[in-house]
Amino acid sequence: MKNTYKKALTAAVCAALAMSLASCGKSDKGAEIEIPILETSSPVYNTVKAEVGDISEKYYGEASYGVAHETSARFTRSGQIKEINVELNKQVKKGDVLCVLRSEEIEEQIEEAKVWLEQAESTYNKLLTKGGVSAEELEYARIDYELQKLTQQKLQRELSQYTVTAPCDGTIIMINNRNKELNVNTKVYPDWLCQIADNSQNALSCKMPAKTDSIGYGTRVIITSTKGEYEGYVTGMYQQGEDTTAQYVYEIRCDDGEVEGANKFKVCFDVYDKKDVVKIPASAVKSIGERKFVNLLIGGVKVEQDIETGIDDGEMVEVTNGLVGGEEIIINGE
Repeated sequence: MKNTYKKALTAAVCAALAMSLASCGKSDKGAEIEIPILETSSPVYNTVKAEVGDISEKYYGEASYGVAHETSARFTRSGQIKEINVELNKQVKKGDVLCVLRSEEIEEQIEEAKVWLEQAESTYNKLLTKGGVSAEELEYARIDYELQKLTQQKLQRELSQYTVTAPCDGTIIMINNRNKELNVNTKVYPDWLCQIADNSQNALSCKMPAKTDSIGYGTRVIITSTKGEYEGYVTGMYQQGEDTTAQYVYEIRCDDGEVEGANKFKVCFDVYDKKDVVKIPASAVKSIGERKFVNLLIGGVKVEQDIETGIDDGEMVEVTNGLVGGEEIIINGE
């Protein structure tokens, strides 16, 4: 009885499983699932070859006449102010005393040296008129007299450094009091005291938003006007204004005198030229912090390469280390 029951139960379970499997098979055949396959393409890179050639460091701007030549009156030594005579927009004449530093110590040295000079002069003159003096003794007295004169002259030159005078006729347009007010007893150090606009000199000037360390006195300048191209050089540099409004002014002298044409000229500061260097487009150089690198294309694969750079002319950059020339440089993408 029990065996018959087990056999019947087993048969029923098997039948149920068979029906279930048959049902699943029909369902799969009636509704097949399609999985889309996305086609990928290799990235397309724009590349250029790293070149070997010449490069120059140049800066460009505009220049014009009509800006008064500016020059600075300067402290040439440290000290404490004894007198101060500077005011904005004050008219001054060349040689006017603008500031005097306390000079008691040097004045005492001058007085003492004056006594020694008078004694040496007196001794030498007595020996000259006395007669019967050996040539050696007379020469010694003469040398001592000359040395005392040189000492006196040296001290007088030092004393002149305690007085700041106007270097030209003009107008005081700026005073160097950014860090402290300039009053009697103010401690000062070698630096400029004030800027004076000399209206008698009509300078060719180019204003830049900031100082460029590469441009200095004597830097060659190419000047382009409506009448042609001229050459000149930098003869003066100074800051105009303060803080965020400051501009840096470069005064230019033309080799041929005054530049002809409309009073607005293109100028190129031709700072430096180098030949046979590796150079690449400036846009190809990437940076992360202080690290500089480029993306190379090697066998269809993008590879980062660290580099060191030199001159940047605004379009091309000199590579001083990391490339030898001929490499494929990626110029698009990250």
